[in-house]
Amino acid sequence: MLSVSGGSGPSGGIRIGDHPKVTFTVKTRDGRTMPPDQLAAASALVSGPTRGYQRVLKLESDVHTKSVQNADGSLTYTFEAAVPAAYEAPYNDTSAFGPDEGERQGEALEAGTYTLGIEAYANYSIRGTTVRDSGNSTFDFLIGDGATLEPHPEVVKEESCNQCHSSLEAHGSIRNELSYCLLCHTAGAEDRNVTTVAGGTPGVTVDFGVMIHRLHNAAHLPSVLGVATDSSGNRVYDATPQPYEMIGFGDRLLDFSELSFPVMPSAYVSYLLDTAGTTYTGAAGNGPMPRNVGFTLLTPAQRLLDDKIRTGTVACEKCHGDPDGSGPLTAPAAGQRHLTELTRKSCGSCHDDIDWTKTYVANGLTMPAQPNDNACTLCHGSDSTPVPIATSHLHPYSDPALNPGVEFAISAVGGGTGPGGKHRKAVPAVPGPETPGDPVVVTFGVKDRAGANVNLQKLTRFQMMVTGPSTNPQVVVNTVIPNDTGFRKASPFTGGGSIGGLSIAAGATAQTIAVVFTGATTFDVRGSVSAPLAGQTLDGTGKATVTYAGVTFTVSKSGADFANEDRFYFEVVPTADSYTMTVPTDVTFERVGTATGGGDVFKVANLPLYWGRQVVFERTATGAAGAAASAVKAGGRFVVGDASSFGLAVNDRAVIESGTGTEEYLTVGRIQTTDDWTGADLGTNDRIWFTTPLRYDHPSGATVQKATLTARREGTQYVVSDSATGEITLTAGQFTSGNPVVVSYRTHGRFGLKPAPGKDPFNKYSPAAADSEDINVTWGDWNALDFVDGTYQVGLWAHREFTVTPAHALTTTEAWNTWNSDNTTYRSISPPANMTFLFGSATTLAPRQIIASGAVCDTCHGDLQAHGNGRRGFETCINCHASPGMEDGPKYTFSSWYVGPTPGASMDFRSLLHKVHMGKELAKAESYVVNGVFLGIPYEVHAEGEFPSMPGAAKNCTKCHGNSSSWKEPATRDHPLASGTPTQVWTEACGSCHDSDEATAHIGSQTSNGVETCQICHGIGREFTVEASHHIP
Repeated sequence: MLSVSGGSGPSGGIRIGDHPKVTFTVKTRDGRTMPPDQLAAASALVSGPTRGYQRVLKLESDVHTKSVQNADGSLTYTFEAAVPAAYEAPYNDTSAFGPDEGERQGEALEAGTYTLGIEAYANYSIRGTTVRDSGNSTFDFLIGDGATLEPHPEVVKEESCNQCHSSLEAHGSIRNELSYCLLCHTAGAEDRNVTTVAGGTPGVTVDFGVMIHRLHNAAHLPSVLGVATDSSGNRVYDATPQPYEMIGFGDRLLDFSELSFPVMPSAYVSYLLDTAGTTYTGAAGNGPMPRNVGFTLLTPAQRLLDDKIRTGTVACEKCHGDPDGSGPLTAPAAGQRHLTELTRKSCGSCHDDIDWTKTYVANGLTMPAQPNDNACTLCHGSDSTPVPIATSHLHPYSDPALNPGVEFAISAVGGGTGPGGKHRKAVPAVPGPETPGDPVVVTFGVKDRAGANVNLQKLTRFQMMVTGPSTNPQVVVNTVIPNDTGFRKASPFTGGGSIGGLSIAAGATAQTIAVVFTGATTFDVRGSVSAPLAGQTLDGTGKATVTYAGVTFTVSKSGADFANEDRFYFEVVPTADSYTMTVPTDVTFERVGTATGGGDVFKVANLPLYWGRQVVFERTATGAAGAAASAVKAGGRFVVGDASSFGLAVNDRAVIESGTGTEEYLTVGRIQTTDDWTGADLGTNDRIWFTTPLRYDHPSGATVQKATLTARREGTQYVVSDSATGEITLTAGQFTSGNPVVVSYRTHGRFGLKPAPGKDPFNKYSPAAADSEDINVTWGDWNALDFVDGTYQVGLWAHREFTVTPAHALTTTEAWNTWNSDNTTYRSISPPANMTFLFGSATTLAPRQIIASGAVCDTCHGDLQAHGNGRRGFETCINCHASPGMEDGPKYTFSSWYVGPTPGASMDFRSLLHKVHMGKELAKAESYVVNGVFLGIPYEVHAEGEFPSMPGAAKNCTKCHGNSSSWKEPATRDHPLASGTPTQVWTEACGSCHDSDEATAHIGSQTSNGVETCQICHGIGREFTVEASHHIP
């Protein structure tokens, strides 16, 4: 728009009774002038004043037919209606709203700044589809004499909206500028309330400030959850839920009740239930704001509702702040107005359990009835007021005064013995000489927000993982927690008690220490480096505080007496600028030999043995043997046969092929008697699932039977005689001759571990977590296939906890998700820390590139987090979720939980992220359920979710992939040595979104004998490329 004229006032100013004229141009994106007869529609309206919009001139829809063309090619339109003396009624006006909500219908127009808006669009036909191309424009002008130009306060920038929405649009793509939206969504404006549609939507405001708050917080609104306030101002949790609904185009009922703001840490909290799935047990993650005083007085059901409310939107800066952080955009000029200019209307948009005519009680404070907005800032103003807006909406995770921070910096990856320090796989004795696979040694530092060194024992959870190659990441060393955060009990252990009060001095000795009881109240302290401290005794209260080699701790007795050789272990890691640590791995149930009854000496297969991390078992009994109905391969998770013949139950230990060279032991995780896909009875082909993968191949007919593995006591029944060589010496007379000896232990993670002493190393990839046969080599799962040369990666991540009171103050750290406290415990999470290295004959590092960068995720999510807010950042996620074999939480891990099996549910991001962001647009959205790892309420089915990018939603591939071309054709995942089994990469990538029966049938028809032919039509340069099919006009 160029100008507004037609006024009768001084200098042509607009007055009441005048017919404003607007001069404007219409141009295409390339700058060409568009004649008005090429427009399908064009309309204009006026609202104002800019400090609080009301309707002034109603929408006139003949702009494209009644505009006059000027000599310079511009157009001028004259409003048919004259400027009225009073404000018009807002849209769909009823008595539900009035002056208290800012409505000024019938009041005399004041002199001031008003806004004229134009909307126009043209229709085009592209490939037989009509596409609407629209444009909006606004122009501020003056009405009345003596007024000065006062633009509308810039509370939010459109660029902020477009961080998630790409190109904001609404109402059939006709309206697409934030400044234009405000001209209709004025104070007092209401939904259409079509009474023939679900009884209508009476009293639903579409005032922009209120509506936007409610839309972005819908799932957490007290009204939606059935939470209200009684006459005394106290919350009640049994009100009738009120869905947040509006009437859309074509009188379609739109229910927004499931919408949540995607900004983390508030977003995507899992609300946990007990194993039966009936009772709420707490929120998993950083999501909820601090609990209120009295939280512990609520019932579990009430706590669930309370947690959901407190998980609502608090990231005000996402909309009101700088749209791109350190980027070139700037914050809105009036973005902080929500902190100082407070109204009941704005606050009540989210806090809709408040009845402003009554007292309101929350968190130990009482607010009297508020007849107007005059007193709001007395309590909710600056930081010196009792409940300031800024700090009340600042999530503790985002508050640097509360969140201590934790950040890794990897400086080196070592351990490789190949040329140039490259890593190599193990070499078996034949042709020999035997050499172990290389370990992965990581040098890193870890600091807090202030830059101070963090002791590893202060981390609540610290994990490491090795994956590769970057072309198709597989598991080399699975996730493991490498260090203790406190003393742990050995197995077996008799007494009742614990060790706390742990303090590690700056000069403490790095070693493993053991507290070894020599009687009910006496103990020694022994170190792997320091001389022992003997003869310690619990006092009359059952406690003893000890300082040993720089470590101070308190031993406490509670319950049963300690037994001789009850042991606590602790691995001391003194605080340092830098730590060097070998990525460890845990080996379970390795058979090391057969006892003779004497002082046998055995060695574990993989070195070293971490002293204190071993459990030595004697097999003391076996059950009746059944026969496997089919052969199984190493790396598999189950055997097939008649479950009744095996005599096994969940959590039993089983032995396969007892007495042979491939004898192995496993824990039963699930006994499956029906097909997970069809529900059909499996007959005599039941599946016995194990919690760890098989070590060996086993033939059809292999014996499977229950095994009793009895843990033996270190010190009296065996000793670790040399941890470096993995040597364990049995005490004569403590093991029965002929019984197998089995050891679980920790050792260095390597490129190739041995399954047992005397066996060749297993130079193959480990299965991903939750692995099954549903996702196999055709998906790119290389479980039990040979290591491939290339670029590999080690990843580190951790979190530490901090506890906040209802007053948003730090207090003594409590257990995470503790149930019996009004305090709330949060997790400070490390950002991604990965480093790549070379394996085999590879010469050049080639990092994986899928999306533009992890920062793309944060444009919507703020600070990407997952798994109970224990993982942070896309680059951390892909340590696990880039692996094709990564599957949903399986029943063999969670057999006692109420959640059902989810066969074939891939957690590979190629599938998972497409499905999650496709949401309700999936043809089978209602059936897409995953269990995840927390097993409360199963993870969101996303049937109500929708990718917010406009236009196109999930069709906008570049929203996430950016400049990366990986989305244009899925990369191959073929293993170079797995001939005859090509991967079906199109099936997974395309089928993740295109999940209808028709699409699935089409994909199947183009896959013959396991070979996909999709690239013939959809490959780069072909007729129906992925890029063309996802093109957004």
